[in-house]
Amino acid sequence: MAIPSIQSAILLSFLVLFLGPYLQTAKLCSCSDDHKVSNCHFIERLALLDFKKGVEDPSNRLSSWRLDNEDCCKWHGVGCNNVTGYVKELDLNNIKDMAQATILSGGISPALAQLKHLKYLDLGGNAFHSIPDQFIGSVKELRYLDLSRNFFEGKIPQQLGNLSHLHHLDLSYNRFSIQELQFLSHLTSLEYLDLSGSDLSKTGESLQYINRLHSLSELHLSNCQLSSFPLMTNFTTTLSVLDLNDNYFGGFFFKAILNFTTLQSLDLSWNEIHGPIPRAIEQMTSLKTLHLKMNDLTGPIPDVLANLTSLECLDLEDNHLEGPIPLSFGALCKLKELSLSGNNISGEIAEFVNDISLCRPNSLLETLDLEQTKLTGNIPYSIGNLKSLRSLYLRETSMNGAIPKSLGQLSELEVLDLSLNAWDGELTEDHFANLANLIGLYIGFEEKPPKPLFFNLGSNWVCPFTKLSDLDLTNCQLGPHFPSWLRNLNRLDIIVLENIGISDKIPNWFPKIYPSLQILDLSNNQISGKLPLELRNGLKSTKMILLNLRDNLFSGTIPLNINETMPNLVFLSLSNNLIEGSIPSSICNLKQLIVVSLSSNNLSGELPQECWKDPQYLQVIDLSNNHLSGKVPISIWSAPQLSILSLSKNGFSGNLPPILKTLGPLRVIDIGENSFSGNLPMWMGKRLPHLEILRLRSNSFSGFIHEHHCLLHSLRILDLAHNGLSGTIPHCFGNFSGMATVDPTNPFSIYPMVINSHEFVDRVNVWITKGIELEYNGTLAFLKCIDLSHNAFFGEIPTEITGLMGISILNLSMNQLTGRIPEKIGSMQRLEVLDLSRNQLSGSIPPSISALNYLSHLNLSNNNLSGRIPSGNQLKTLPDPSIYAGNPGLCGAPLKDCAPHPDIHGLNHEEDKETICHFS
Repeated sequence: MAIPSIQSAILLSFLVLFLGPYLQTAKLCSCSDDHKVSNCHFIERLALLDFKKGVEDPSNRLSSWRLDNEDCCKWHGVGCNNVTGYVKELDLNNIKDMAQATILSGGISPALAQLKHLKYLDLGGNAFHSIPDQFIGSVKELRYLDLSRNFFEGKIPQQLGNLSHLHHLDLSYNRFSIQELQFLSHLTSLEYLDLSGSDLSKTGESLQYINRLHSLSELHLSNCQLSSFPLMTNFTTTLSVLDLNDNYFGGFFFKAILNFTTLQSLDLSWNEIHGPIPRAIEQMTSLKTLHLKMNDLTGPIPDVLANLTSLECLDLEDNHLEGPIPLSFGALCKLKELSLSGNNISGEIAEFVNDISLCRPNSLLETLDLEQTKLTGNIPYSIGNLKSLRSLYLRETSMNGAIPKSLGQLSELEVLDLSLNAWDGELTEDHFANLANLIGLYIGFEEKPPKPLFFNLGSNWVCPFTKLSDLDLTNCQLGPHFPSWLRNLNRLDIIVLENIGISDKIPNWFPKIYPSLQILDLSNNQISGKLPLELRNGLKSTKMILLNLRDNLFSGTIPLNINETMPNLVFLSLSNNLIEGSIPSSICNLKQLIVVSLSSNNLSGELPQECWKDPQYLQVIDLSNNHLSGKVPISIWSAPQLSILSLSKNGFSGNLPPILKTLGPLRVIDIGENSFSGNLPMWMGKRLPHLEILRLRSNSFSGFIHEHHCLLHSLRILDLAHNGLSGTIPHCFGNFSGMATVDPTNPFSIYPMVINSHEFVDRVNVWITKGIELEYNGTLAFLKCIDLSHNAFFGEIPTEITGLMGISILNLSMNQLTGRIPEKIGSMQRLEVLDLSRNQLSGSIPPSISALNYLSHLNLSNNNLSGRIPSGNQLKTLPDPSIYAGNPGLCGAPLKDCAPHPDIHGLNHEEDKETICHFS
C-alpha cells in the first residue's frame, strides 16, 4: 500500500538524519579517481519513487523508475550532476511529445523537497493538479521551472518568491486564481516569464511587479484578459520578446511600446487595436518578428516597414488595411514569412515578387499568404525565382489569367493554394515538374466557370508529388476519364474532385491505395458502376470522416459492413444516385455520424428498428425521395442533437410522436409527401423554439392550427398544404418574426462540420399556383413562405399576415376563406408568389397589390371578387387573364373593359374627385 505523502516526507527526513553518514561514506567509496559517481543518492531515489506513487502513468513513461534499478540518474527524464551525483534535472514535459496517451496526472509529492540540488524542473503539458507549498519553497537552487499546461488551480504559491535564482518561469495555461503578483518582486534574476492563459484582470496595481524584473528579456502574457498595462519603462533596452496577443488593449496601447528599440519579437494580435499602423514603428529596428493580425487596423500598409531590414516575419492578417503592397517591401531580403491575408489590399503582386526575387544570393521567403484580398492581375513568371518558397496562399482574390509554368520550379513548395479565383487556360506536366515536396494542392473554384481550368496531363504521366496529403480540384476539368495519376499518391488524406467532368467508372485500383484517407468527395460527376465501398477489396479507411458521392450514377446496394470499414464517419452523402435495396443496420451503427444523406435514390423497405439508437452526435438525417415505408423508429425522432430531419417523398406512416418535444435543437422538419396522420401537436410551439422549417404537405393531418403554434417565432417556411386541416387562420400569424424581416439567414449553418466547405445543402420543394413546383436549390437563405393550400380553412385572411414583409410565397388556395383580401397586402414587398385562388373571397382587389414589385406568379381565380383590376407596376408583366378567371364581377385589363361610370347628377366636385381616384 502506498505511504501517504506526509508520512513519506517524515520517513525521508528520518533516513537523512540517521543514515546520512553512511550514505556519505557510500558515496565516497563509490567515487572513482576522476571524482565521478555511478549511482544517484539513495535518499533522492526514494523521493522520486514516492513521487511516482502519486502519479497516474497510463503509457508507462516512468517504467524505468524502479527500486531494483538503483541508478536513478539513468531513469527517464532524470539528470544528475556528474561529479556529485545529485539530481539536478527532472524533465517530464509532455508538450514535446504532443500525445494524449503519454500524459501524466495526479499530485506532486512533497517528498520532492529532498531534491535540494534541483536546478531544472519541467512538468509542462501534463495533468498535474496540485503543488505542495513545502516543495516549491525548498528547491531554492531552481533556475528553470515549467509547470505550463496542467490543471493546477487555486492561488499561486507565494513560496515561488523563495526561488531567487530562477531564470525561467512558465506557469501558462493552468487554472490559477491570480489576484496579486508580489512573489515576482523577489525573482530578480528572472529572464523569462510566461503567464499566458491566466486571468490577470483582477491583479490591478500588482502588475507593477513585472516592471521590477530588470533582467527580463522575454515576457509572454497572451490571453490574460488585460485591458491596461504598466508602461514598462525599465525594459526599453533589455526586452527582446514581448507577447501580449489576445487581450483587450485597444488602439492606444500600440504607441506605448514604440521605444522598445531592442525588441526582436512583438505580438499584439487579437487586441482590438484600431487606427493606422504608426510610422514611428520604423525606429524598432531590431524587430525580426511582428504579429499584428486580427485587429482593426486601417489605412495603407506603411512603406516605412521596409526600414526594418532585420524583419523575418510580418503578419498583418485579418485587419482592414488597404492599398497596394508597398513597393519598398521588395527590399526585405531577410523576410521569410509575409501574411497580408484577409485585408482590403489591392493592386498586383508582380513588382513585389520581381523585386524580392532579386535578393542575393537568394530570396529567403518561405511563406507568402495573400489570400482573401482584392489583389488583381496574374501570377508573375518570376514567382519561379523564389527558390525557398514553401507555402503560397492566393485563395479567394480577384486574380486571373493563366497560371505560369514557372511554379513548377519551386522545388521546396509544400502548400499551393490558388482556389476560388478566375484562372483560365490549362495546367500541364511542366506546372508540376519539380514539386516533389508538395503536401497540399488546392485549385478549386466555387462554381464551374464557362471555360474551366483544364488539366492537360498525359494518361501515363507520373506525378512527382508523391508526398501529397491534401488535394482539392473542385470545378476544374479533369474528365472524362478518371485521373490515372492518382494511382501514385498513396499518402492522400483528403481527395476533393467535385464536378471535374468525370463520366467513367472508378478503377479497381482506387479503393486499395488509400488506407489513411479521411475525406473523399467525388460528388457532382457522372461516375457509374458499383459504389467504391462495394467493389472487391472495397474502400476501407478507419480514418474516414467524410464521404460525399452525391449526384452521380452509382448503383448497387449500401454495403452491410460500412460500420466496420469506416467506423468513424462523420459525414455520409450518397444522395441522388441509383442505389437500391434497403437501408442496412450497419449505417445505423455508425456512432460518430453528424450528417447522413441518402435522398433521391431507389431505397425501399422499412427502416431498421432502433436505427441510430442513442446517437450522440447526429444532427442531419435526409432520407427523402425514396420508396421507404412503415413507421419511423422512435430512435430517429429522439436523436438529442438533431437539427434537420427530412423524410419527404416516401411512404412513411404514423403520428408525430410526443418524444419529438424533447428535440430542442430541431430547426427543420420536412416529412411532406408521406402518409402521416393525426393532429398537429399543440406542444410544438413551446417545445421546438428554434424550428425554422415545418413542411408537412401532402399527408393526412387533421384538426386545426392552434394559437400555441404561433410561438414558433423562428419559423421561415410553413408548408401544411394538401392535408385535412380546418378552422380559421389564427390572427397570431403576425408573431412569426422570422418571416417579418428580409435579412437572410442560413438554416444549414446550424451544426459544426470538420470541413466547412462541405456543408449540407439540399432542396426544398414549394408548390405554387397551378401545380407548378419551384425547386429552390442550394442555399435557402432568402426563402420564406406560407403554404396552407388544399385544406378546409374558413373565415377571413387575418390582416396581421401582411406584417410578414419577408415572405416570398403566400399560397392559401383551395380553401373556404371568405371576406376581403387585406388592404395592406402591398406591404408584403418581397412577395414573388401570391395564390388565393379557389376560395370565397369577395370585394375589390386592393390597389396596394400593384406595389408588389417582385411578384412573378399571381392567381386570384375562382373567387367572388369584383370591381376594377388594379394596374401599373409589376401587374403589367402578368397579362394572363386566367389568373383572374371565375370572378364575374371583375373587369379591366387583362379582362374585359369596365363599363363607363354613369353620370350621376348632384355630386359635388370633391365627391367626383374621390370617385375618380377610387377607380383609378
